[in-house]
Amino acid sequence: MFFSRFGGFSFLGIFLAFFLFAGIFYLILIKSDIILSRLQNSKIILFLNLIISIVFSSAMMAGIVNSMNFDIIFIKFAIFFIILLICLLIIKKGIKILNKLNSFLVPIMIIIFLILLSLNISQKPIDFSFSLSGSVSIFYSFLYAILNTSNGVVLTASLGKKLTKHQKAQVSVLSALVLMLILLFVNIVLLQHSSLLYEDMPFLSLFSGWQKVCINIVIFIGCATSLFSLVYTSFLSFRGLCNNEFLIFCISVLLPALLSLLGFSFIVSQLYPICSILGLYLLFALLKGRRVKKIKAKSIKRKENL
Repeated sequence: MFFSRFGGFSFLGIFLAFFLFAGIFYLILIKSDIILSRLQNSKIILFLNLIISIVFSSAMMAGIVNSMNFDIIFIKFAIFFIILLICLLIIKKGIKILNKLNSFLVPIMIIIFLILLSLNISQKPIDFSFSLSGSVSIFYSFLYAILNTSNGVVLTASLGKKLTKHQKAQVSVLSALVLMLILLFVNIVLLQHSSLLYEDMPFLSLFSGWQKVCINIVIFIGCATSLFSLVYTSFLSFRGLCNNEFLIFCISVLLPALLSLLGFSFIVSQLYPICSILGLYLLFALLKGRRVKKIKAKSIKRKENL
């Protein structure tokens, strides 16, 4: 949906996003120590990271609500309440168990999602009639790469501390390849069903029968696991600004829950662009840290030589 509005130019945007995502992701991994150090020492950076995490958390909560495609309000509230309790548990206990669960669930969800998409790719010609300027699709590639790297910069940098340089390159390329594969499948399906571009969550309208049940489960689990990671990121950021656990829970969990009432479509169309700008500044502030440290190190050496 992010690229499909550009018709034929969408494929150019997706391929460019692949290289941008891989490059930025790799930079975050190799500069993990610098990034984590700057996150601890700069309240402005922590605040920016907190805002981005809150917005993305609200989108995931709205996605969870949309994926519960039934009319029994009581059950919806009960499930949402359980999600909030899990968020509280994650703030208290951390996400080690969640990381292990994700390593099992995420690959399965991706495979199921791609299978469902492939079943809905037909011989129908792709509609290019609503294509916008190709230069705009290039700009959106930058926005997409910034959005999807800045919102997980804390967890990505933490991962970088555990990997060798060769492993960091492999992880960056593999992550970007998987993302590009998903975007290509999504793009082809949406271009063949262009009317779905105006839906809040297009794939909830595309599928029917057992496929609809599967896609609802995949979206629900995907949004929930992403939410848990984002809540933990918000917790880490806000903990550097405040030690009040109740306030941390309110800002990290309850505030995104309130924002989710704005709806998934509003959050993506209105708040994501703001997060792109904040994410650009955040990444610039974090990734330039190595140069600053080098300058400081050189000045210290000069003083020692004197």
